[in-house]
Amino acid sequence: MGRPEKPLDPDAGPATAFARELRRLRAAAGSPSYREMARTALFSSTVLSDAAAGYRLPTLQVALAFAEACGGDRLAWERRWREVAEAEGAEPQHAPSRPTAAKAAQRQEAELHAAAVRSLTPVPTQLPREIRPLAGRTRQLQEARALTAPGADPVAPLVISGQLGAGASRFALRLAHELAAGLPDGQLYADFGLAEAQGRGASDIAAGFLGALGIPADAVPQDAGQRFGLYRSVLARRRVLILLDGVRHEGQVRELLDIGSESRIILTSRSRLLGLDGTRGLRLPALERDESVELLAELIGADRLGAAPAAALRLAEACGDLPLALNLAGRRIAGRPEWLLDEAVTELIGDTGTEPARLLGRLRIGDESMRHRIEEAYGALPAHSRPLLHRFAAAQDTSLEELLEELEEFDELDELDQLAETGLLERTRLPGQYAMAPLVRAFTLAESTGPREAGTGAGLRKLSTGRYDRTQERPLRLVTA
Repeated sequence: MGRPEKPLDPDAGPATAFARELRRLRAAAGSPSYREMARTALFSSTVLSDAAAGYRLPTLQVALAFAEACGGDRLAWERRWREVAEAEGAEPQHAPSRPTAAKAAQRQEAELHAAAVRSLTPVPTQLPREIRPLAGRTRQLQEARALTAPGADPVAPLVISGQLGAGASRFALRLAHELAAGLPDGQLYADFGLAEAQGRGASDIAAGFLGALGIPADAVPQDAGQRFGLYRSVLARRRVLILLDGVRHEGQVRELLDIGSESRIILTSRSRLLGLDGTRGLRLPALERDESVELLAELIGADRLGAAPAAALRLAEACGDLPLALNLAGRRIAGRPEWLLDEAVTELIGDTGTEPARLLGRLRIGDESMRHRIEEAYGALPAHSRPLLHRFAAAQDTSLEELLEELEEFDELDELDQLAETGLLERTRLPGQYAMAPLVRAFTLAESTGPREAGTGAGLRKLSTGRYDRTQERPLRLVTA
């Protein structure tokens, strides 16, 4: 008898309704355990359990194996699956022919081998725990689930990127915990910001992963090429979740991505890492305003926020709807329960709410600081990119258009794209438009007038004041507020 499963939301959509039907079929068959079903389905108990979890539609192969293990009619369940797949907008899949005895034996042998490996070696559980539920991001989570769902082809590594403070790491952690439920051979995690600070590269991280997977230290090759080869061999027949967090450039991770097709790899970065072949990307924008308020309610308390909703909206706007800024502001306010919310928000952003430099100076909790995050990204910029960032921060609408026209004329728009890849600028949904968060702008303006940047103005390229024909080209703009 299987253990009770988590109830399904009756209004969650076609995939959840399909999972409910699978559960009814299993109940009608006497509620066999998933381990018992796995003996005839030739899929692991975890895969079968995941099919009835309801948060995504299983593949056709898994759905048919589940149905047959419970005595269901193959053709009827194939028709039902295709109806749901069409409603979900899933890619059509061809029904697999009934496996031959040789193929069935081969699959069963692979399952038994994987089980034997798990019994002899440790199962790593390196994912950090989730401190609180993820606020908002419903649409992006649905998209990420679709991009990582199993199908006919191997699932490509997913690069989750976003501007500085967009919360890519928190989002990836939520997704990783979901995916890990269907990957029984463990979870591997690496923080590349920390690794870079410690002088560790991809070869060192591969060695750490091998140790977590049960390979003795004296069996890990010293030669980097052989080490990566062993890493690929060990993971070739395992199903693991790998989260590579805070990647700065492609060279840090390229050798870590070529592993077996049954595993899942998630990467986070401010850059889209377009130099990595065979990956998929998901870019996180700033939160919608209602999502920002939802996050603040989680941190401050719904009752306290409900007493002063206008103050929450002022704070969300001042933070540019960036999860990191909202998180720091919310935790700071939560630590002062004796303050009225209006007073606490005014203390952070000023009376008018137009003092981003004031807010930036107050967004710090313990060793976590918004200014420090921006300072790190700014410090990694090439010296020739900083004056361009300063000019964007200082420019108003008219001078921005002139500046961007000059960049177009001198074919220097690649500089703009490079700045966007650092997370200090962000492409908007409109072609040719870029946004700068208010807090980033406040920091950049302070840097451009500070002693560290003294004299850089003399080194700026002398740009032409010529204009191009606006009827032929789409003008570029930068939104600074």
